[in-house]
Formats: sequence, C-alpha cells, structure tokens
Amino acid sequence: MNEQLSAIDTSCTEALKTLKDEQDVLDGRVKAMDDKKGSVAESVYKRVRGDYVARREELEKQARPLRQTAREQYAKLVSLLAELESAAETVKLDRQEIELRHELGEFDKKEFDKRIKGVEAAAAEKADWHAKAGEMRDRFLRCVRSEDELRGAPPPAPAPAPAPAAPTPAVDTYTTGEITPVPSRALPPAGSDSTMIIPSVKPAAPAPAPAAAAGAAKPLVSDATQMFRPSRLVPQNPEAGKTTFNLAIKIVMIGSEQGNDIKVGGPGVEPKHAQIAPTPQGYVITDFDTKHGTRVNAEKIKERLLNNEDVVQIGAARFAFRTG
Repeated sequence: MNEQLSAIDTSCTEALKTLKDEQDVLDGRVKAMDDKKGSVAESVYKRVRGDYVARREELEKQARPLRQTAREQYAKLVSLLAELESAAETVKLDRQEIELRHELGEFDKKEFDKRIKGVEAAAAEKADWHAKAGEMRDRFLRCVRSEDELRGAPPPAPAPAPAPAAPTPAVDTYTTGEITPVPSRALPPAGSDSTMIIPSVKPAAPAPAPAAAAGAAKPLVSDATQMFRPSRLVPQNPEAGKTTFNLAIKIVMIGSEQGNDIKVGGPGVEPKHAQIAPTPQGYVITDFDTKHGTRVNAEKIKERLLNNEDVVQIGAARFAFRTG
C-alpha cells in the first residue's frame, strides 16, 4: 500500500492552487464591478470587466492540463481510500469474530491474546496508511473549488454581465378577464423495476388482535402507499453459506431452527434469534434478546434500520444488506 500511495503524483497541486487563487481574485473583482456598474460610464465598465474576464480565461487555459492530471491522480487516490476503508471494516469484523469465538470457548486466553495482537497490529498499519492518504486528499481538494472538478465536472464560469431588466407590461385584468392556467406536473408512472409498491388498504372493522408472540414485528399499516426497493442479504463468509436471500414484503425470521426463513447454524445462534421486517422507513432488524446478540457493522444492536451495505452478523455468519 505504501508503494501505491507513493506512486500518486501530487506535484500538480501547488501550481493548480496558485492559478485557482488568482482566478478567485479576478472573480471577486468582476462581482465588485457588477455592483458598481451604475456609478461608472458604460464604456469604462465594459473595458475593465472585459479585461478581468479575459485574464481569467487565460488562467483557466493554463489550469486545464494541470486539472486533468490532478483528476487522473485523484482517481487513483480515491480507489486506494476505498480499499483502505474496506480493509479497516474487515479488521473490525475480524476482531469481533475473535472476541465471539473466545466468548464461546473456542480460544483460550493465550490464543485470544495472540490473535487480538495480530488484529491490532493490522489495524494500526491501516490507520497509518489511511492518515497518509487523507493528507494527500486534502492537498488535492485545496487546489479546486469543489471535489466535482476532480471527478470530471467543469469549473464554474465567470458570472455573465447582468442584463438590463425588461419593463413589466401593465395588464388590465378587468378588461381582458384572462387567466393563464398553470400546467400541472406529470406524476411518474406507478411502479418500476427498482421499486415495489404497496397500495394502502384500510380495513373496515378489524377484529381484536391476539397477543403478539415474543419478538413479533408490528404490522405494516399506513394510510399512504408504501414503496420498497428490492433488497437482499448476501453471504460474506463460509459460515453464512452461499445462498443470497431476497427480502420481500413480509417478516423474515432468522435462527438455528429448521422452520426459520433464514437458517443459520453454529455457536452463538439461538433457535429464534432475530427478524427482519418491512416498515414505512425501510427494513428493520430486531434481535430477540439473545445471549450473544445480533450485530450490525460490528455494533451490538437491539433494533436497527438497515442501510445499503450494512454488515449483519449472527453468530459467526456475516451478511451484507444490499438494496437495488
């Protein structure tokens, strides 16, 4: 990773920052000229403003090749940052797994300390790399107005000269009696490949509901139409198996018993361990007060709204929650 970071060339950033600072000065002068337009002769206004705009365009011409080089190098840096963040998350989950296996009696104290020491060393190394990459990222961002410029969006152009305001024609509404209709906005077509739609249903007279079982989710009831993006649980390690589980508009039960929608074996998993339920906000995972718990992104939870790419761990099994 050190070699990859060293291969990123930041030499263009200083020259690009100098040009940006000069452009900012000229932009400020153009704005000040526009504010003073009424206090000077039109010919003076046009001559001075035109000079500033021409000088800015010349600076932009010099900046273009430097900015293109910066984009290429920044793309490499962003890719490395993504790798480092993924690696840091993996180390975090590895530590959690070692702690769980130790709690379950698989590792004695000596083996546990040895493994934790290895994980901490890996975490420290990756943190050092991430800090170096963050410093390089700041160097790139200081030489542009917005990160969009490093991702391909063009830099902002100088403000155009303000046009004279057009006179507003008088309208005699009593004479014409005309009203211009406001066009209505077209609604998007109902349904799509990426969205599931549930029409609202109001039961006329619901019967008294029986007592809810422990851990059962509240029913999805709303006067508004509910919309869900297709979602799934994708296995991330051998303990999670090889099957991807698609989530639908129903409660999904997870546990070691055969009757669960998602059966997870191994130590630390209870017969009825957790559930994932659709709600108006999205899919919510709930732990059934289990001894070893349910974790999302390595944090022990009681209940959590799932977001795209969250990592769910039950026992030693890890799943990625994905939408779309």
